[in-house]
Amino acid sequence: MAETRMNFREREHQRQATFRRTSATISSNGRVPIDKEGRQYPYMLALGYEDENLFPTLRGAEGVRRFFDERSIEWWRHCDLEEVHENGPTRNMASSQIACVNFILPLVGIENGLLAVLAAIDDDVTGIVTIVDPRAGTASPVEFEWIGLGHALEGKSETKRGKFSTSVDAFLVAETRSGRRGYLLEWKYTEVYGENDMGRGQKGKTRRLRYAKPYDASPTFRDGVCLDAWLHEPFYQIMRQRLLADRMVLEKELEVSEAKVVLVVPDGNFDFRQNLTSPSLAARLPEATTVEEVIRAAMNVPDRDFGIVSQSVLSTAVRMMCGGSAHDWSEYHAARYGW
Repeated sequence: MAETRMNFREREHQRQATFRRTSATISSNGRVPIDKEGRQYPYMLALGYEDENLFPTLRGAEGVRRFFDERSIEWWRHCDLEEVHENGPTRNMASSQIACVNFILPLVGIENGLLAVLAAIDDDVTGIVTIVDPRAGTASPVEFEWIGLGHALEGKSETKRGKFSTSVDAFLVAETRSGRRGYLLEWKYTEVYGENDMGRGQKGKTRRLRYAKPYDASPTFRDGVCLDAWLHEPFYQIMRQRLLADRMVLEKELEVSEAKVVLVVPDGNFDFRQNLTSPSLAARLPEATTVEEVIRAAMNVPDRDFGIVSQSVLSTAVRMMCGGSAHDWSEYHAARYGW
């Protein structure tokens, strides 16, 4: 009988199930959901124990919950598998948002932690800039579900972070040898996208009306690559984030002169990295055979405007630059995610 091999998503679901069962950071009650969905999916925490999905120092009312509440950020929830009574983290241990927050936010308290992340992306990064948002009255070296200053790309009436507008999972600003650069990080974990067409129907018409003008004005995209070619995930998301980055530069938000969209995706997630979901982009750029190659080939200055990196590369950089001060962070991520 032929051996059945698990794909990346299945392997990571199993990894999270093992972590739930064995990690000292998960309570005995958190490990044993009593609801039907929780028993069916071993990578789900018990209801009421969602905070245990977070890195230990981020838990509690004064942890990342307060960070999100102060900014009115809405948490991602797998609504089919959890009861939503309040704004808080999901119990889904395979959540990309949770993986991003767990990776990035603890580095704020580790000297050179955030610098190590950005220096692994660009070797001209020299420092981290505090992001001051006068509207929210907040200041931090990292932000989550960032939509830009004031309002979202979709219009002045859209100000909600984490829902119904273009946002990035994590946002940082760096000083570089050439000026100030914004980094828009889009964090993926087990995501896989199949055939999809975001241009269909009335919603497709709305999307074209919403993004056609900034797309046509964008200096990012090559002539001959039309907006419709991007209306397939994950390309649709990256395109919108790139338009958000263009707006930042045009309006000099936070005094940035450059802005870079960076896709953070595990090395082993080949189903994401290699699946060209846009027939138009694949046909227009036949030499490009991966998601990274397609995006780069569709841009005028890809080295400046786009990057792709794995969590393993970033974690290695943190360990090398921060040493023993990142020990607890390092041990947690190695045990839970394998990076």
